[in-house]
Amino acid sequence: MKKTALASALFATALFAAGSANAAPFIVNTALNNIANAFDNVITSAGSTVVTAQVVSGTNSYNYTDKDGNPATVTITRPDGSAPSFYGNYCSNGVCLSGSSWDIGPSSSGSDPIPGFNSGLTFTFSSPVNAFGFEIGDWATCCTAVVRDANTVSTYGVPAQGSGLWIAFDGGAATLPANATSASSNPGIVAQSSYTNFIGAIDSSAYFTSITFFGDGFGEVLTAGGTLRFASVPLGSVDEGGAVPEPASLALLGIGMAGLAAMRRRKTA
Repeated sequence: MKKTALASALFATALFAAGSANAAPFIVNTALNNIANAFDNVITSAGSTVVTAQVVSGTNSYNYTDKDGNPATVTITRPDGSAPSFYGNYCSNGVCLSGSSWDIGPSSSGSDPIPGFNSGLTFTFSSPVNAFGFEIGDWATCCTAVVRDANTVSTYGVPAQGSGLWIAFDGGAATLPANATSASSNPGIVAQSSYTNFIGAIDSSAYFTSITFFGDGFGEVLTAGGTLRFASVPLGSVDEGGAVPEPASLALLGIGMAGLAAMRRRKTA
């Protein structure tokens, strides 16, 4: 391989890697009848497989397959480490979550960094994943006019009003990927006239070992569970909008890797 071609390939690889490292997670908030299209199809288009586990009342540990094909386990607790309580099977207007669910109705504990935090769930993975999702019941029902405290608004840069669904990766700062200001903010209401929806996250810039999820629409029942969905997509394979790179982009990455291998061979020759 000529030096100019090798340099171009290495530059392309570095550019591709840099873009991947800075990618934001792709968040899915969709109706239950659209999970396959909005979440599963993104994962399979990236060449990976979705593994599922139906939530069973009384069980706080579930098995999945990690990125190396090995058996792994996710354990569910409250963010403070205590055991969560179960709500059961949530239904709204004839549409039900696909399994049992945990009660994550927002309440204050006095030690919440954000009001409602400790009434949520923390999913801890024995082996890292970078795609995960579950079903939600009762979001955006009665409490979309809740006003957040000024400290939360200023610290996290979130709207002052709404029923929010918050998420944090690996103990990092919580973000607000979904904020309901009316019932129609819930995609389940729009698609199925049902207060049910699915929340998923795909972060192909890295892998994570824990997710904390909670709501702050005080007064809502709010449940989470149904069927858990796990996957590990290749790094750099999904962008913030959920797009999977064209084959040409992946081929460019392959050329760059081949260039690196050629360079190593020349040095050892």
